Amino acid sequence: MTEREIDTLFLAPGPNMYYLSGFLEEPGERLLALILPRSGEPIFLAPELYEAQVRSVSWVENLIILKDSQDPKDALSTVTKAHMRNKTVGVDSRMWSRFLIMLLGVAQDARYVDAASVMNELRIRKSKREIELLEKSADIADAALVEVLNCCKQGMRENEVTARMVYELRRLGADGIAFEPVASSGPNAALPHYRSGDREVQSGDLLVLDFGCLYRGYNSDITRTVAIGSCDAERQRVYSVVRSAQEAACQKAVEGIEAQSVDGVARGIIEAAGYGEFFIHRTGHGIGLEIHEEPYIVAGNSTKLAEGMAFSVEPGIYIPGQYGVRIEDIVVMESGKARRLNKSPRELMIL
Repeated sequence: MTEREIDTLFLAPGPNMYYLSGFLEEPGERLLALILPRSGEPIFLAPELYEAQVRSVSWVENLIILKDSQDPKDALSTVTKAHMRNKTVGVDSRMWSRFLIMLLGVAQDARYVDAASVMNELRIRKSKREIELLEKSADIADAALVEVLNCCKQGMRENEVTARMVYELRRLGADGIAFEPVASSGPNAALPHYRSGDREVQSGDLLVLDFGCLYRGYNSDITRTVAIGSCDAERQRVYSVVRSAQEAACQKAVEGIEAQSVDGVARGIIEAAGYGEFFIHRTGHGIGLEIHEEPYIVAGNSTKLAEGMAFSVEPGIYIPGQYGVRIEDIVVMESGKARRLNKSPRELMIL
């Protein structure tokens, strides 16, 4: 905060609040905020119904408790007089506009900046404990994939497959899902972020499975593409190209190299095979308390990979109206190179 000339952080419910306080909660209609001045004690503004939870899990001792009958502006005004008047305030990127407008109204003379300038740098390199939690989350996803593949068959609806994903993740110990799972079959697999529907999986389809879970706040994310019944030569060739690109990108990820170079090697292989126009997204994203965070493995990102960084490697090829292929693993930078957290096979499976 001193380096960025930020006097106070104003954090909303979500990853940043959890990272610095130990209290994890989703945003809601009640004002809940963690205020961290550069010097002095931090303050929790917390609704009364959260008081016991905050006191039980967080090291922050100074709580201002808000009753449901109370106007939160009054408490916020009192706090801002002490910590925000004529100060530079780093505001959480996840803050709802309702509360940001409230803050702007009671502390009009403050200068506001994005708290990401502090928080991204803190969170981009994971500690040993964070890596252990990411690995456990990945293990659950790997185990769930085995169970899902055992039940996938011709005639199942995509929605049935995603429901099984959620069930298996929770049964195997996940605290929740990382995002809405994807089971995209046939032409739907050409849509990278397709939301599963009622289409029945058919023989000859490629089926893209993309899902992950939450474990103690930390995310996992895995994608595998499988064939149903049979797989023609063209689809096998495309799968082989994607697999080669993914492997090369993982090998390219060494300490000190720029993130864009990892994207470049995967993209180069796909372009050389004649499918460059069908690779329509970045090669990867950072992962941790958020499913997408720094570092982004994308052209133009000169961030140098360093010990403790965790990110996905997930090249894909998407032929419009026909099929798609994506293979994704989470890797973590350790001892100068990328170590895969996902252990599921990457060979083409025909179910």
